[in-house]
Amino acid sequence: MNPNKENLWGIVLAGGEGTRLRNYVTQIYGYHRPKQYCTFIGTRSMVQHTVDRLALLIPHDRLMMIANTSHSEYINEEFGEYPVIKIVEQPCMRETSAGLLLPLSKIHHNNPHSTIVMFPSDHFILEEEKFMGYVDQAVNFVDNNPEKIVLLGIDATRFETGYGWIEKGEIYSNDFSDVKKFWEKPGVITTKILIDKKCLINTFVLIGKSKTIIECMKECVPALIKSFDSIGVHIGSEYEEVMIKRFFKYLPSFNFSKSVLEKITSQLVVLNVKGVNWSDWGEEDRLIEDLELMKYLLPNKEVKYRVDKKNPVFQRDFLKGKNDSSYNHLAEANRFATSSQLTTFHQAFK
Repeated sequence: MNPNKENLWGIVLAGGEGTRLRNYVTQIYGYHRPKQYCTFIGTRSMVQHTVDRLALLIPHDRLMMIANTSHSEYINEEFGEYPVIKIVEQPCMRETSAGLLLPLSKIHHNNPHSTIVMFPSDHFILEEEKFMGYVDQAVNFVDNNPEKIVLLGIDATRFETGYGWIEKGEIYSNDFSDVKKFWEKPGVITTKILIDKKCLINTFVLIGKSKTIIECMKECVPALIKSFDSIGVHIGSEYEEVMIKRFFKYLPSFNFSKSVLEKITSQLVVLNVKGVNWSDWGEEDRLIEDLELMKYLLPNKEVKYRVDKKNPVFQRDFLKGKNDSSYNHLAEANRFATSSQLTTFHQAFK
């Protein structure tokens, strides 16, 4: 992987409130905090894992994170060690289209030839270097096919209705395929059909030229683009921050998958990621199941994630009589993992 591609930028979507994990997070921390700022394994939060993952391919000074202004406390707590990361704060939630458009516009203003790698901040990926190797393949594909947008797709390993799905079309080469149809969180019957047809789970990791993505948004969500002009004309000026605070709340809300991706399948390409353990940890049941499968939880689901300075009374021990959660997790991983897995387990717990 080449970390010196000067037109390559990363965007981390970290604007969610984590409402679906609210009860679970409160049980662990003693108070609610958005899931992306929570540490479920090791010593790093989910968003820190995401940033470190992107940094395998993109320098920190070309990483931009969109977050809520109300998360300032968590942002300062998590990213004090990464001063070169660009944090873009949205005053309020206006769905994923607006949340992407703001950092995307800033990057495009600075570099009209930029290639964007977009990552959600609530995913668990065990084999990170291998996954980022696929991202690098997608970047090279987009450089040669700038009119295309690449999504990374994963083979289904269990029945799951909470994901978006990608039906593959014509095959290019090296696991790249056209997208025949895009399905955003279909029902039970449709999901079963999609699994039987060997459709791929959409990881929502997206790679494309900033110009191409913006043009697709102009076509699919013109109302958002028109409303965003009040902010867009001031991007890069001394009035940018003021205009974001003043006008962002008036932007219409559009889900990016539903409102954009489903409408531009002719421009979408999917890269089939293989041999990578990936999961979206936005759902409590999915998070617990994954941790249990990796032996990070005992059968009674009691676990200590980390020492929390604010509410140490809510710490939970992973093994009776032990206090170091990282040690206990690693000991359990060492017990059941094959030798080839140990390196990735240790990396995950850093």
